[in-house]
Amino acid sequence: MSTAKAKRVSARKSRAKPPRRPLAVSATEPTPGEAAHSRAYVALKEAVLAGHFRPGEVITLRALARELSMGEMPVREALRRLTSEGAFEGLPNRSARVPTLNRRQVEQLIDLRQLLEGKAAALAARNITLVQIEHLRAVQTGIEKSLSAADLHTFTALNMAFHFEIYRIADNPVLVPLIQMLWLRMAPLVASTVTLLTKASSHRRVAMDNHERLLAAFQARDPAAAEDAMRRDLVVLDKIPGYWESLPITAG
Repeated sequence: MSTAKAKRVSARKSRAKPPRRPLAVSATEPTPGEAAHSRAYVALKEAVLAGHFRPGEVITLRALARELSMGEMPVREALRRLTSEGAFEGLPNRSARVPTLNRRQVEQLIDLRQLLEGKAAALAARNITLVQIEHLRAVQTGIEKSLSAADLHTFTALNMAFHFEIYRIADNPVLVPLIQMLWLRMAPLVASTVTLLTKASSHRRVAMDNHERLLAAFQARDPAAAEDAMRRDLVVLDKIPGYWESLPITAG
C-alpha cells in the first residue's frame, strides 16, 4: 500500500464512530409477562437518555432483542411505548428510526427544557439535604475527570445522573416525566455534539462552572440562583462556535 493511500485509510479510521457499548438490563432474573416488558422499557429508555443512539439511526427489533438478551415480544412493546413518547419513529419491517430534528424544533425543546428543568432546580434548592449535596459533588468530580480524559461515554452517563438526581430531589412527580420526555427527544442530538466540549476548553470550563453554581445555590438554599444556573447550563453547547453547523439536523 502506498504511503498516501495508507494515510487516507488511517484518516477514515480516526473519523469513524467508536463502537457502541452494549445495552444492558438489570442483573435480576427476568420474570414472565409484564415484568419483562417493564425491564425492556426501562433499559431501552435509559439507553436513549444516555446517548446510546444517534439521530437518523435505524434499528431493528431483532437487533435490539439480541443486544438486550431478551425476547422480541417485550422489546417490541418497549419500542412501541417509546415511539409513542417521541423517542423513535415507526418504520416497516419491524424496525424504527431515531428522529432527526430541525433547528426550530431544537430551539423549542431547549426553551421548554429551560422552563421545566429550571423549575425543578428551584424546587430542589428548597428540599435538598447536605448529604444529597455531597453526593452531587461526588458525581460532579467524576464528570470533570471523564471530560478531561475525553471519556464521553462516562461523561454522558454521569451528566445524566447529576441532572436526574436534582429532578428527583425536586419531588414533583408530575414534572419529572415531562422532563424525561424532552430528554428522550434531545439526548441523541446532544450525544452527537458533546465532543465539541472536548475541543473548546473555554466552553468546557463554562459548563463545569454552571454545575458549580448549581451546587453553590443548593448549599445556600437559593431557588432563584439554582434556576438561573440550570438555565445557563442547558445552553452551553449552542454557544460554541460552529455548534449549529455541526448538528445532524434537517431543513426547516
